[in-house]
Amino acid sequence: MPLGNAQPVIGGVANAELLEDQAPIVTGLPGIIATMTDPWPAAYGSAEFLRAWARQPGFWLLK
Repeated sequence: MPLGNAQPVIGGVANAELLEDQAPIVTGLPGIIATMTDPWPAAYGSAEFLRAWARQPGFWLLK
């Protein structure tokens, strides 16, 4: 099962769509700019965040 969908957006900010149980995981990662839960869980962060998120066990990058 994919564990995240991260996409770069304008300004060097990564947008990671999350599963419900992943929000607590990303909250503690470096480089977090913002998180949201509506309409779905997502996190926005810097390149540092994206690197840390990609190192999490089971992470999959989707197009």
